[in-house]
Amino acid sequence: MNAHAERFNRTLQESFVDYHEDLLFTDLALFNRKPTEWLVFTNTERPHHGLDQQSPLSFLLHHQPECQRWWTYTLC
Repeated sequence: MNAHAERFNRTLQESFVDYHEDLLFTDLALFNRKPTEWLVFTNTERPHHGLDQQSPLSFLLHHQPECQRWWTYTLC
C-alpha cells in the first residue's frame, strides 16, 4: 500500500505541483483548488499508456460496464 501512495505522490509532484509551483507563493487558495480539476482530468480524459491510450474512465466503462460509480455525473 505504501508503494501506491508513494507513486501517487510522485505523479502528483511531477505532473501537477512542478507546473503550478508559482501559485504556492501567489495564490494559495487557487493552488489548493486546482488539484481537484487535475485529478478529474487525469481520471476522465487523459489517455494512459498502460490502458492502451484510454482514460481510466473509458477503460472502466468499456471493460466493466456494470461498474458505473457515478463517473458520468462528475462535474468540474
